[in-house]
Amino acid sequence: MANNPSRFAVYLIPPYQVAQPVMEIHQLLRKQFGFIAADRFQVHATLKGFFKKTAGPLEPLLARLNAVFAEQRPFEVCFEGFRLDEGGIGLNISRRNGAINSEIMLLRERVVDAVRPFIAPDCDFAKKDLGDPFAAHITLAFRDIPAAMYNETLACLKNAPIPTAPFTANTFHFLEFFSEAWAGDWEKTLTWKLHKTWYVGKHN
Repeated sequence: MANNPSRFAVYLIPPYQVAQPVMEIHQLLRKQFGFIAADRFQVHATLKGFFKKTAGPLEPLLARLNAVFAEQRPFEVCFEGFRLDEGGIGLNISRRNGAINSEIMLLRERVVDAVRPFIAPDCDFAKKDLGDPFAAHITLAFRDIPAAMYNETLACLKNAPIPTAPFTANTFHFLEFFSEAWAGDWEKTLTWKLHKTWYVGKHN
């Protein structure tokens, strides 16, 4: 692992009533089409995607994230249909009542600001995660879904238990990810470890 260090991420974790049907969809798409990438992860919405960390202990980074979530309060998240792009198919949670969900956007900015000093200069995921506009979503399929199969996949999901009711965002995870091939098909060997959970609005 010396030449293949782990990556880290910060996620919003939805409640059971959202996670359970999304997990079912992940497993269905794996069984029906062989898409494995989404099913390797928790059900989540990314706040800060994969990053390679600078050398040193985790404690200073965790201290900065602790400060972010100590000030965070629960907020409402709404579903606004599918999110389709070259990265895959997801459930759009970037908007609320027809406008940008400012609370999730502000939290994303605060998390990125906390993490940024700890992102290694040679981080291979920095350009994608920090270079593209942030669009909050819960992934259904990505990375290993061919563009030519989007329509077939959406047809398969026509009667799927897609969550639609708003939920309260109050649970967040900091995770470490491991793979044997970060420069290639990293999803095929992906595993992860949960380092920290924040339950905002409650005692952490």
